[in-house]
Amino acid sequence: MTKRVLVVDDELDTLNLLKTIIEIHGFEAITTLNSVDAILLAETEKADIALLDVMMPKLDGFALCKMMRAYPFTSNMPIVFVTAYTALDLEDRRKEAGADHVLQKPIDMKKLVSLIESASDLRATAPVVRGKTGLLDESALEALPKRKTSQSPAVKPSDSKPPTTPSDGTNGANLPPKDPPLKS
Repeated sequence: MTKRVLVVDDELDTLNLLKTIIEIHGFEAITTLNSVDAILLAETEKADIALLDVMMPKLDGFALCKMMRAYPFTSNMPIVFVTAYTALDLEDRRKEAGADHVLQKPIDMKKLVSLIESASDLRATAPVVRGKTGLLDESALEALPKRKTSQSPAVKPSDSKPPTTPSDGTNGANLPPKDPPLKS
């Protein structure tokens, strides 16, 4: 099945260039100049991956990415920021917004094609912890393979006991409080 790539950029030249690259490599491009329309377009056109410009009027790429992460259809969609900024400059903001990658302009066509080709894998392995709650999605737990009882433990128990106080002489005064036990 042909991968469907949503491209959101407010510059027509960049949008057309990305569309051409995507189509030359056998993928289908779904394009929009308007970031406000992106989520609806992603759902109605059943996009597999989204390429978002970072700097756009009305709704920038960071805000759009956060909205896409909150929307059910696009919550696990691979999202790639396409920008003239360096990936290193955007790393914290990329993580905060929930994007998967940063693709720097000028665009490395091989890397772009590789990201599109791996869109199914990216979606399948997308983080299951999303949003402010930080809670693990219950369905993700069910999808995990059951551990066989015959498997040996990854870490063998040790005869030594862990230290009860830190070695810095503070007696633990600088340590954060323990989290309450999880309820089952």
